Amino acid sequence: MKSAQRTAALLAGAVAVVAAPVVAMKALSDPADPRVLVGAAPPATLLPGDVRDASGRMLAGAVWTGLVAYDPASGAPVNAAAESVTSPDRRVWTVRLRQGGRFHDGTPVTSRSFTGAWTAVLSEGWHGASLFTDVARVKGAKAHGKDVAGLKVKDDRTFEVTLDRPFNGFPSLLGDPAFLPMPDGVLRSRDWSSYARLPIGNGPLRVRAHDGRRIVLERLSGGRSIVVKAMPDARQYAAVEAGDLDIATAVPPNRHESMDSDFRGRHLAVPGRALTYLAFPAWEARLSSPSLRHAISMAIDRSAVTEGALGHQYSPANSFVPPGIIPGHREGQCRHCVHDSAAAISALKDANGLSGPVPLWYQSNSGDDAWVKAVADQLRKELGLDTRPNPVPDLPAALNTHKVNGPFVVHSEAPYPAPVAALAPLQNAVPGLDDYTTDLISEAERAPTPSEGVIPARLAETALLRDMPAIPLWSAHAHLVWSERLRGVTANAFTGLNLPHLTLKN
Repeated sequence: MKSAQRTAALLAGAVAVVAAPVVAMKALSDPADPRVLVGAAPPATLLPGDVRDASGRMLAGAVWTGLVAYDPASGAPVNAAAESVTSPDRRVWTVRLRQGGRFHDGTPVTSRSFTGAWTAVLSEGWHGASLFTDVARVKGAKAHGKDVAGLKVKDDRTFEVTLDRPFNGFPSLLGDPAFLPMPDGVLRSRDWSSYARLPIGNGPLRVRAHDGRRIVLERLSGGRSIVVKAMPDARQYAAVEAGDLDIATAVPPNRHESMDSDFRGRHLAVPGRALTYLAFPAWEARLSSPSLRHAISMAIDRSAVTEGALGHQYSPANSFVPPGIIPGHREGQCRHCVHDSAAAISALKDANGLSGPVPLWYQSNSGDDAWVKAVADQLRKELGLDTRPNPVPDLPAALNTHKVNGPFVVHSEAPYPAPVAALAPLQNAVPGLDDYTTDLISEAERAPTPSEGVIPARLAETALLRDMPAIPLWSAHAHLVWSERLRGVTANAFTGLNLPHLTLKN
């Protein structure tokens, strides 16, 4: 697949609809077994508050209905299980549930279904706990805490959430699996392991079987069941070709170039919500020059790394905001992210050069070895720098003790769809952000509406691009390929493949 075609696929968005003729397929053509077969990596867990991978998010979006969903065109939150999410000051939020909501076991979805589930996320220290403590900053929320002062039930359909500060992104954050409800019986028994094996949700699909090799999902409205088969990434592509799957959620590197010919009109690259950066330690004076940082950024050939060491699973970054964030996103903001050897050499000269070892610090056993080596090789070749990979067992500890004396790797993921959601995590991950930038990020979070927060977020990004305390490198994207008989393929960066939309042609 050509580079221009890949870029066009990413920029086109995350929605595709199939309309090709029906073909007979081996193992799937039997009308007595009219199921939709999906290939995916096995999820780490089906506990909604502990979801930590793409497969888990995909399944959570099918089995549960959260308070909000995301509009496929704008990326903005739209009410789902919630009738309304309102606040007079963006600090105290009132959530009103739709009438008649029920779990798959017939029990009602109430305010306590949400507040009890959220308290469990915190008390159990599940993966989603940081969204309550560090992102939403719910009053009194702390990992392994049992009482949350900021959660108050008003009646069966109304509850109140108090935050530590005004935060306009709260409704958008509610689309994350960490904020999903759980039935009263489970909250009382606290038998999490049994619940994770056969979870009871309130969404359009219910789990009918789960044996580790497959998860069978039944539609509440009737129609075709969906079977999610646990399958290694490398096998899924060939399984769709052979007719053993309807859709693959991963494409191996060696098949990337042939996607367009193998699945013409039936493949999709879904822009991601995470970015990888190369940041600079604020205490290392020799790395403080913006010209030097620009030189390093322009010397990195991002396309060569994403198509080589990263196996076509990432897209070169051209801004500080991942491409999967639709509201307020701007493409092509980072002109210093474009590979330009001559400009890089000139910028390094303007910075009076850089001598001595320049180690590239990163967390060992993180899967970063190949690309860090590739970047180090590029910087040696392009700028003559003495760069070498430097994996360490505890990068946060090395940063806290100021042992880091060279650029270091930062992986960051936006927790909700807004430009400021991508920038705010950098305040903790990248040392030495100036007050001007952090004040703009705070202003964007506190703005009366998310749309009014876009301008300060853009100004903050402009400041980051000027001084480059971190260099945007690339963003992961998902790949989908599907059979000719499948239709209704839609996906986005925050929920992944939309399973309830999948149907087979008549």
